[in-house]
Amino acid sequence: MRDCLRGAIIGFGNVARRAHLPAWRENGNFRMVAVLDPDPEQERLARDLLPETAVYSEIGPLLAEQALDFLDICTPPCFHGDLILKACDAGLHVFCEKPLVTRLESLPRIQRAAQESGRVIFTVNNWKYAPLWIKARELIRSKKVGTVRSIALTVLRPPHSGGGLSDWRKCPEVAGGGILFDHGWHHLYLVVSMMGEWPLSVSARMAYSRDTDPPLEETVDLVMPFPSGEVTLHLTWRASCRRNHGVITGDEGTIFVNDDHLILLANGLPATRYDFPEPLSGSSHHPEWMKPVMEHFLIEVLDARARGANWAEASGCAELTHLAYQSCREGSRFIPVPNRRM
Repeated sequence: MRDCLRGAIIGFGNVARRAHLPAWRENGNFRMVAVLDPDPEQERLARDLLPETAVYSEIGPLLAEQALDFLDICTPPCFHGDLILKACDAGLHVFCEKPLVTRLESLPRIQRAAQESGRVIFTVNNWKYAPLWIKARELIRSKKVGTVRSIALTVLRPPHSGGGLSDWRKCPEVAGGGILFDHGWHHLYLVVSMMGEWPLSVSARMAYSRDTDPPLEETVDLVMPFPSGEVTLHLTWRASCRRNHGVITGDEGTIFVNDDHLILLANGLPATRYDFPEPLSGSSHHPEWMKPVMEHFLIEVLDARARGANWAEASGCAELTHLAYQSCREGSRFIPVPNRRM
């Protein structure tokens, strides 16, 4: 019988406690043996919740003292790149919260480190596994609406949505970006998976907060032409409510997205409604969506031939966010996207 993979959680904030830890505990293939968090209050919480687990405030002693297979990186984004490189240098796999990195130029170095060490770098792109989006992709793959020609999605969040225990999302140096790195990252890989191809170019308009220096984008409008259609995304932290909605239009029908249900209109037939127990806007953590992410991580760790799809998806999202920021700086002009294969 194969031994469990031994992991350490790096950063014991809300996403670690409410999303990652419950899913790790339910999966018999993994065992979390250590936690690292420099904050004394988070250290105390870790000791209370995981009395059998070693708790550290620095990574050096953790790597020196623990026999590990992987790191689960749940820190704010600015720390991801350095921690990934430390993990590769120690011969460890990486399970990392999004965004994978905040600076596009760090990707080649990380990719080389992963290749040289033979380790997996796996990003937590968990929104793909929301039951609503699984059903939407199933309807698209089965050609219920024909070929998708347009996707228009809207993400509404009120001010002060999230931010972590230290409100780090409001700190540009720590967060790396605003809502584009937060909800935008998820919706980039979602629309790519539904279109079945990468965009040809990207144009972005952004509205910024006046409360941070440098300012963070609080509202983003993206337009992305694809070979077979067009995608538009509207994301905002300035809404009066929490809601996700949108429309997926094919040449033979339409799927309406309404937070906790889909409505399919196709082929002149009566509307079909699909309901889901948890709305997309209902939580920031979604532990149930984490379980299949961890299963795919396990597959990549155990079988080198299965690797590549998650890296391509995450590096593609990093590239698209970089181009969106560039587009906004250059007057929302359409920036070409380098060729990518699905």
